[in-house]
Amino acid sequence: MRYGMRNFHIDSTLRLIVRIATLGVIGSTMACHGLLETTDPTRVSDEAIANAAGANGRRLSAATQFHAQIANIVRDIALFTDELGYDARAQYLSNNDRYGLDARDTAEYLGNFRFGPDDPHLGYMDWTITKSSLAIPQIRLYAPDNLKRDYLAQMFAYRGFMIVQMAEDMCSGFPINDVTVDNQPMLSGPYSTDSALAYGIAQIDSALTNVKDSTPYLHLASVVKGRALLDLGRYTEAAAAVANVPDNFVYGSNPNGYNPFYLCPECLWDSDGYPVGDGEGGNGLHFVSENDTIRVPTRYVQGRLDDATKPEYTTTKYATENTPIVLASGQEARLIEAEVALHNNGTDGAWLAKLNALRAPAGLDSLTDPGTDTGRVNLVYHERAFWMFLTGRRLGDMRR
Repeated sequence: MRYGMRNFHIDSTLRLIVRIATLGVIGSTMACHGLLETTDPTRVSDEAIANAAGANGRRLSAATQFHAQIANIVRDIALFTDELGYDARAQYLSNNDRYGLDARDTAEYLGNFRFGPDDPHLGYMDWTITKSSLAIPQIRLYAPDNLKRDYLAQMFAYRGFMIVQMAEDMCSGFPINDVTVDNQPMLSGPYSTDSALAYGIAQIDSALTNVKDSTPYLHLASVVKGRALLDLGRYTEAAAAVANVPDNFVYGSNPNGYNPFYLCPECLWDSDGYPVGDGEGGNGLHFVSENDTIRVPTRYVQGRLDDATKPEYTTTKYATENTPIVLASGQEARLIEAEVALHNNGTDGAWLAKLNALRAPAGLDSLTDPGTDTGRVNLVYHERAFWMFLTGRRLGDMRR
């Protein structure tokens, strides 16, 4: 019995050794063969997404990029134009890389940006341009006929929005870099403010040409076109562009995104350390002390770190951390019309009627004519500043 068991053990061991050796030879051969034909399971080839699902995936990728960057853009503008102020504690927040904007200190801003040496503000907008450039030809080729036009309208509207935002935010001579349809870099020359606005309008016109059933994209494109034409001083065209946008239209950022301006009731301080500005820096309006609780609601947080006797307030404009940021609206359309009316004839009262038509439903008192050209211009821009607080419009208004 012991011998038999020993023979069984030896035979089994030999068979196992032979099998291992055999598999080793086969395995080494297969491994060598596999090295020549390996694929990366984390990569998707262009051929694999050359279909309707792939086209929609590229569209969603561009849309996600667009909405993901809105809050960053609006925050940059708010700091630079003193909608938001600056407190010394901002320097000590680990997630802070923008306090240099409030001080108009470009070196400080770029030096503290954590994700690379390039201008982060411009980069946020470039990403939407490149993503949509990859999506548009795929949509044209593969999207279902009943969705194709509205998909294209969305992509062109987002491109137009970002290009117009670039023109308002950047000094003349900036690039609008892009990619080719096969994802190769395509570097642009420098754009002037006017040439960038013209480029943005061209994108918006493509959105308006393609739109089929989606009225949100139609009205978004119309407001952005009116905004660009206003920047160019083409007043009559600007008013015409927004004429059909209804008063109650609102197009917001993705409600599933994060709104950095939300401050939870139990928080002692907002996430980025920037209070609402109140006559800051010579350019800022009195967003706190005017006590406009309808358009710029605020609440007291604490005293400043560098001077505890000076109160700081945060905005309560956004009810939750997912509350959308308004990107275009019927209110903005009416404000465009008011500015056009002021330019065309400041004494006939049409511009003032436009402003008061916005104020009445909100329960705000009617405005009166200041009686001077300077006073009227200041009043129109004051109304724009308060209606569009923390929406990324202030720098374009100040430049205009």
